[in-house]
Amino acid sequence: MPPPFSDPQSFSGRTGHRFNHIIKSLPDAPSQGLTMEELLLKLRTTGYRGGIEGLRVDLQELIRRGEVGQSEQEGKNVYWCLPRGRLELRKRSALIRLHNMELGEDEIRKLEEIVEKHESVDQA
Repeated sequence: MPPPFSDPQSFSGRTGHRFNHIIKSLPDAPSQGLTMEELLLKLRTTGYRGGIEGLRVDLQELIRRGEVGQSEQEGKNVYWCLPRGRLELRKRSALIRLHNMELGEDEIRKLEEIVEKHESVDQA
């Protein structure tokens, strides 16, 4: 049986899946932001098995990456998804699907060319 999501050993194992689950559950508008407790309840109705401490760590990382916004409303911290979060959700989802596909040599080479192209642009 795999360790629970809040276990630090499992943090890096399925981070992309958890981050996507969190991003999908957050509203886009700060005025509709969810508290951590509200978010955890919403996540649990969709199959999320992590605890409050694991969610706190994940939210801190998503905030650091610029994917989730945080502010205080009525004395409580609320969270919502930023545009970068939606973009990263799409990217992670595509990479997860790609990882699970059977690819041939030609397809892998095309992917490597995409990476090389972006690396050369980033270095310029």
